[in-house]
Amino acid sequence: MAYVDQWPMQRMFQQLPDSAGRNLVDVEKENYARHQPVPEKIVQQVGYPGFRQVGEKSSGNFWLLVQHADAHPDFQRHILKLMLPEVKRKNASPVNYAYLTDRVAVNAGQPEEYGTQVMYEGVGTPAVKAKSKSLRDPAHVNQRRAAIGMEPLENYLDMMTKMHIEMNKPKSAAP
Repeated sequence: MAYVDQWPMQRMFQQLPDSAGRNLVDVEKENYARHQPVPEKIVQQVGYPGFRQVGEKSSGNFWLLVQHADAHPDFQRHILKLMLPEVKRKNASPVNYAYLTDRVAVNAGQPEEYGTQVMYEGVGTPAVKAKSKSLRDPAHVNQRRAAIGMEPLENYLDMMTKMHIEMNKPKSAAP
């Protein structure tokens, strides 16, 4: 499911069309909706699937499906509550927790904690998605990021800029 979740985004990043001629953004949304019942069922059956229960890769794949469940904000908030004690027990990724925290905040119109959600104003001009006025205590964001093993916000935005520019670079014609 994680592969299917990421496939449309990877095609867009590579500037490749869908082989069936579908709009890849629509394919993404359809995949997210189709996958949603699975993480809900997992939580009902076993609670939060942490590293010790399912392994690091499977736990990360579960988180990815939750991260993209924007149409289900109550579920995302529920996972944050389940995830926090697991992060403290080193049974879940603090970085993934940061991304989900910011995703939930942005979708609720609240300030981000870590500045993980970015938007672009034209090609190559990133901004924290919620902009500086919505980044809680911007002067200390890098301390919060460092506390969970993330790079400084400036480095992250630089990496995201380079990726965005590469993704939007015109494809050269084949010789």
